Amino acid sequence: MKFYLSRDVKKPNRGTEKSAGIDFYVPNDLKAIDYYQYNNSVIFNPDTKELTLPPNQGVVIPSGVFVEVPSGYALIAFNKGGVAVKKGLTMGACVIDEDYQGEIFINMINPTNKEVIIKNGEKITQMILINVFYDELIEVDKKDLYICETKRGDGCLGSTGVA
Repeated sequence: MKFYLSRDVKKPNRGTEKSAGIDFYVPNDLKAIDYYQYNNSVIFNPDTKELTLPPNQGVVIPSGVFVEVPSGYALIAFNKGGVAVKKGLTMGACVIDEDYQGEIFINMINPTNKEVIIKNGEKITQMILINVFYDELIEVDKKDLYICETKRGDGCLGSTGVA
């Protein structure tokens, strides 16, 4: 997958050659005006180059990365295990379509009840190339939707058991 860097940022890379996720980083040269905030509650310290994300708030971070998503694929952002577990952060808007040609933005949400620090240069998310099947969407009556009834049927959450 071809990429271009528009900021001072570490190149996207895989942690190991068999890692499914491609790691993306917070650019080293971001300033307070670069962040898109939900309600102007994010605090950026220019001396430490750290962003403080308050509880129950989100921020959109420009990655400095442009990519050419291969034909037939989408690039999907996922939580990094360490970021999700240690900081409690989760990903927001996650899909980069193959026809998008702009800078990739990283939408981080802090659903915790504590402030979280995000540092310039920090590994923040991982993205995976997913094959997309562009099938035609055809509306039908429900009776014509399924070829045959399955054992599960329309059983929803917990319908297959809890153990």
